[in-house]
Amino acid sequence: MKVSGIHAFEWQRLAGLLMLCSLVSSATVSTYLSADDKSQLITLFSSAAPYKDVITAYWSLRGLATLNSLPKDSSSVCQSLKSLPAESAEAIFCANEAAELVNCKLTATAVQTEALNAALTSKKVGSLYHAFLAMQRLKLKVDATQVNAALDEALKADDAPTSLGYSFLLAKALNMDLDKRHSLIEDVYAQADVVDGKYMQFEGGIYTTSLVVEGSYALAAAAKKAPTLKPDQVMQLANYLLSRRHVSKVRSASQMLAALTTLSSNKFFVPVAISLDKPGSTVGAKNKKIAVRVGTVNGESIGKVTLTADSGRHVADDAIVLSKEPLQVTSDPSVFELDFTTIKAPFGFYEVQITATPAKPDAKLVGLKGSIKFKVVTEITIDSVQLGVGEKDVIAPQTTKVVYPNKAKKLDADVHQKLYMSFYIKSAATSVAMKAHQVFVRMTHKVTGQEIAYVSTPDDGTKQYKFELNVGAKEKEFGSLSGVYEMALLVGDAIIQNPIEWTVAEVELSFTGQPSEESADSQYKPKPTIEHMFREPEKRPAAIVSNVFTILCIAPFVIMLLMWLKLGINVSNFPMSLSALGFHIGLTGDMCSQLEYSLDVTCYTLVWISKIVIVEIMRV
Repeated sequence: MKVSGIHAFEWQRLAGLLMLCSLVSSATVSTYLSADDKSQLITLFSSAAPYKDVITAYWSLRGLATLNSLPKDSSSVCQSLKSLPAESAEAIFCANEAAELVNCKLTATAVQTEALNAALTSKKVGSLYHAFLAMQRLKLKVDATQVNAALDEALKADDAPTSLGYSFLLAKALNMDLDKRHSLIEDVYAQADVVDGKYMQFEGGIYTTSLVVEGSYALAAAAKKAPTLKPDQVMQLANYLLSRRHVSKVRSASQMLAALTTLSSNKFFVPVAISLDKPGSTVGAKNKKIAVRVGTVNGESIGKVTLTADSGRHVADDAIVLSKEPLQVTSDPSVFELDFTTIKAPFGFYEVQITATPAKPDAKLVGLKGSIKFKVVTEITIDSVQLGVGEKDVIAPQTTKVVYPNKAKKLDADVHQKLYMSFYIKSAATSVAMKAHQVFVRMTHKVTGQEIAYVSTPDDGTKQYKFELNVGAKEKEFGSLSGVYEMALLVGDAIIQNPIEWTVAEVELSFTGQPSEESADSQYKPKPTIEHMFREPEKRPAAIVSNVFTILCIAPFVIMLLMWLKLGINVSNFPMSLSALGFHIGLTGDMCSQLEYSLDVTCYTLVWISKIVIVEIMRV
């Protein structure tokens, strides 16, 4: 088809804008679905067999088909699919799709046909999708216009991301109102959550996110219009999908794999992953090159490209160690090497910004700028070791030199003395003094194996490490356990290739106190049971006192009754009017409510009971 000049110009401008967006995209993809990841997924999908239900069978077989690892014995799988029940629309759909993957033919029963027809009247988008595609696969008669109208009604009731994801796939299958459905792509991604500016996900998790990605791209392809997405959003979606590549559920893993495959092969936006070829790669004396891989999120090639290291930064001090350094392609066209032979890079952590430039500009590639993080490691040695014992009041005791890795002569120290050691940690390659993250001096009793460790800290200026042990002051920490101790130096760090555990000397420590009877491993034995002690109740008076008090409280009431009897109460003259009855009932209720409140009734219940008193108040 011939393209007019104006249209050609518009396409060129669109391509230029997409290329520009790919260069300024802030989100980058620094990992991909490696061969090991694919192997783990194949193991996960294969472990679902023998299948117990058709839904699991479908997702398992779909994942295996995506990875070109379908079982060779398809006849047994087919027989299993025929024997498993499939009554719901989703189950019927899964059974027939799974059968198609293994070249197996299924026919619909009367019960299944009835279930599919019933699902077409559902208000759930997922049911409409499963029913329509299942009827298409089974070559059953279905009215696409009626299904499209039902889809409109279902979306009015539920426009959640999961429903919209199914609606995109259903719209593609119906091939109706594509532009109308395409306009919903922007709406659904507006519902997504962005985490740390790097990950984009939907509330439903990995399955919902993968479903929306697959559905939106499928609908865009059918409508021949790019999905309404920004390059940053594409990269964020890819990052989220890759962060969940070790998911353990078959359905989620299969849908995630389908979404990653969609992102790797489409006509609109293909995120580019720039990462280390092998995670955890390091640069050291034996390895001066770092391998960088560029490709799709599925680990596939994006064609011929060149890589340039724009800048390399030492994380600790922000020093720039390289600029505009080209990377050399290897036998694998997707793998490049950055050579550090001529680059002066001190040990530590580095971040290198890399730009990928395709040999043929491709507007669909986004994320052509990325970064890799790695470390330059070094072997170390212990130098200028000074070891000695002196009086605890002496600032600089007399010491002797010890050469690493030799062991010094035995030393003796008591509670009036202190043990002293100083040393430097140096890079074996450059002899430059350095600091390490973990530096300990460990004292181990030769008989009991009891250990105690101390942290050795360096001087900020000279980077010289010092260790002093005041024997008398630390007697309690040693449990007054005298004897011969092995003094060992332990050094470790993420950038050290050869962590050190060096027995410097044997030291006999003499304490004045008696050692504890507890054995060295007593800390690992069960401790005594802790029994909670409740507060003891206060001492109460004798029973006779409380009884007399009760009688005194009741006495006025008894005296009142006796006086009434003596005076002669005219009960027969009691007025039987409503107001009189209300007064006495209210009075009685007031007394009863106070009695109940003093016993076990809360103030809230008392409010309800006291409503009776209102009658009395009104009477008064």
